Amino acid sequence: MKKIIVIASLFLAFSFNASAQEASKVKSVKSVPTEAITTESISKDVAELTKVVTMDDSLKKDMMTLLYMRMDAMNGAKTEADKKVIYEMYGKKLMGGFTPQQMEQFKTNMNLVTKLTKY
Repeated sequence: MKKIIVIASLFLAFSFNASAQEASKVKSVKSVPTEAITTESISKDVAELTKVVTMDDSLKKDMMTLLYMRMDAMNGAKTEADKKVIYEMYGKKLMGGFTPQQMEQFKTNMNLVTKLTKY
């Protein structure tokens, strides 16, 4: 009986190890997106945003972080529908960080609003 338990536990241990290795192989073979958002474009977007909206350094840093997070999510998205959902989600987060006065300033430049919130 002890031998059966030992054999069963070894079998489960080795099968779990093999499946973990296969999963790591799949993760390393990700495809590179054709249109990757660059850090330069994020810096330009934040600079343009600071021209339109008055904000302090902490909000500026938060917006930069939010756009970097969106860039990572976009680079990991597989379909166009996923990218559209990501843009909408991060657009809402971006607009949620503004006060009502800042929101009015932001909405004065509709090209920037469209660029940062619509895919």
